[in-house]
Amino acid sequence: MTSVNELRDLVNLKEGVVSAKVHFDQELYERELDRVFGRSWMVVGHEDQIREPGDYITNYMGDVPVIVIRDQQGKIRVFVNSCAHRGNQVCLFDRGNAKSFTCSYHGWTYDTSGNMIGAAMEKEVYRGELNREGWGLDEVPKVASFKGLLFASLDGGAMNLEDWLGEATCWWLQHSVLSDHLGGLEALPGWHRYKTPGNWKLLSENFIGDNYHVFAATHTSALKAGRDMLNEGVWTAPGTSPGPWGEKTFDLTTNYGKGAPLGLGLVVPGSGELSHGRDLQDAERLGPEAVQWVEERRRRNEEALEGRSVYGFMHGLIFPNMGLMGFHGPLYGRSFLSFHPRGVDEQEQWQWTMVEKDAPQSVKDLAAQRVYQGQHMAGSIAPDDVENLERMVEARSSPRTWRRGFHYRMMLGHDGEGGPTNLPGTLGPTPSEVNQREFYRYWLELMETE
Repeated sequence: MTSVNELRDLVNLKEGVVSAKVHFDQELYERELDRVFGRSWMVVGHEDQIREPGDYITNYMGDVPVIVIRDQQGKIRVFVNSCAHRGNQVCLFDRGNAKSFTCSYHGWTYDTSGNMIGAAMEKEVYRGELNREGWGLDEVPKVASFKGLLFASLDGGAMNLEDWLGEATCWWLQHSVLSDHLGGLEALPGWHRYKTPGNWKLLSENFIGDNYHVFAATHTSALKAGRDMLNEGVWTAPGTSPGPWGEKTFDLTTNYGKGAPLGLGLVVPGSGELSHGRDLQDAERLGPEAVQWVEERRRRNEEALEGRSVYGFMHGLIFPNMGLMGFHGPLYGRSFLSFHPRGVDEQEQWQWTMVEKDAPQSVKDLAAQRVYQGQHMAGSIAPDDVENLERMVEARSSPRTWRRGFHYRMMLGHDGEGGPTNLPGTLGPTPSEVNQREFYRYWLELMETE
């Protein structure tokens, strides 16, 4: 078993070097399923996805399949999606509404509170001796909602959610991710799911703060195509996808040096004059309702945040594996992406999209279209990332290649340099790799703790 000292050699934060072994070693992978996913609070959905009693979605917590359901009394619960009899899945669908779940193997049945309420041929084969109590669905011990965003932990002794998140993370989640002061978010139906090569951490670290790849190489063709469309007078959703282009941007990390990090990339503090102007131009194409919403949204933002306003951010990650994309303005759908581990060199992405609840329908439609044609497997952005992950697996899965670590030294020693001080957390230059270093700092902390 890899010792604590060996782990610290693999994740050398002082030098800004992380070994490829952390992505490809089977023993480390099994340890992180227990120590990272077994101890962390994880996002499992949003209350708007389960509005009525009996509404449910399925998801994963690490490699554990779960059902997230609002029971008949209105309480939100999370159950392991496995029958107590022989372990078969009891819920076979991504979402729906149910009064009970019946296992397709032997017919054991459970209500929405997880209680066993019946079994096939119960009187004949159990002679009235089946003790249903104690044979219900395995319930995840910790479930909490933060402004509608649902978290769960497999650790019954986990600290309070808001303590785990920390004050700065709570501020950014409330005001910049969930837009509580703007009226909140509305979930669009359905999941987008696909498997990709690569360890789950490779995409998590990409989302937590890798702005470098956007402009340096990976997405340059998509950005050029958008500019060419605009130059030719072609107005399409992907061609005019908004971004903080020309703005003074920063990278944000919360709980710097201690605790679970929230990392956001390309943060636009203040009123975002350039971004707001572009959003107004796009809104004019949609009509007066859209223009009114863009202006109203700005007014609410400045009024509620009292000098700490933020126009938006491009991407981010809630540790350990909840990616965020599209939070840089009112005309782009907000994507929540879970990077579920499927072995050392494979992951499965589950993505759902939300729009601002109070926005007019024309804005919601455009926002959704921009997601599907952008950060989506059939869009213009996500395939670029998947190709990189595939090549990384091919190039570095052999242990012979692990002797040289990955380079994480960008802006090392300049983490909070030049960022605004009136906002919670540590804001510094972009592009930077401070958020990636913070990701591995907390990963290491969990991995080395017995």
